[in-house]
Amino acid sequence: MMFILKKVVTPFLLPPGLLVLLLLGWGVWRLRCRSRAGALGAFGLALMIWVLSVAPTADLLMSGLEADFSVPKELHADAIIMLGGAAYRNVPDLSGKGAPGEGTMERLVTAARLYRRMGVPIIVSGGRGFAQGASIAELAQRFLVDLGVPPAHILLEGHSRDTYENALLTKIVCDRYGFQNPLLVTTGFHLKRAVLSFEAVGMKVTPFPCGLTTYPGKTYHWYHWLPGAGSLAATSAALHEWFGLLYYRIRY
Repeated sequence: MMFILKKVVTPFLLPPGLLVLLLLGWGVWRLRCRSRAGALGAFGLALMIWVLSVAPTADLLMSGLEADFSVPKELHADAIIMLGGAAYRNVPDLSGKGAPGEGTMERLVTAARLYRRMGVPIIVSGGRGFAQGASIAELAQRFLVDLGVPPAHILLEGHSRDTYENALLTKIVCDRYGFQNPLLVTTGFHLKRAVLSFEAVGMKVTPFPCGLTTYPGKTYHWYHWLPGAGSLAATSAALHEWFGLLYYRIRY
């Protein structure tokens, strides 16, 4: 019983559940002050935050991005393209300074595992953006070497700032080395926009998803309907991807 109570109470002691609780309290206060409009506004905002912060909402948005992709049963490629993502650039690390973010780490590990099976070169694509110091590609190279990939088998594209530039500049690398059938490794929800970008620059790739979070027949329990920061972050990432996909379809 205490375990269940802890699971119910904890989400409302931390954001976003804490914000939901505060808004509900504010709504009750506005009712007591006979401000129906203020109460409805507070309750409506609390409901919106709650809905955006639960796993079923995040999965609903993610499933539309991930459903078209699955892990290929047979691996045939002459190169592995790994798209970079977020990074913590100046944090201390085992072999230097800087570390990949969670999504980038999933892509790194997947690329390294694929290399162990296929032995083909890895092309890492990712620039600096607005940050200073090493590019995402350079940071990822250090981790790939730590994971056992020979430096000579890692090719860097360290100037791209977004997914379209990933495709545009990686195509130059592939053309230079004669790669014609690469695997494209990125997070599952990012693959739609990534494949669209590579098609836009005239490059055929085989998508290889990592970090998938949805699947057919996924079930939910009562605790999945409690607000959580992880679910809110996933909802935000999915919405960002849908808006980005819309922009890319119009732009490219």
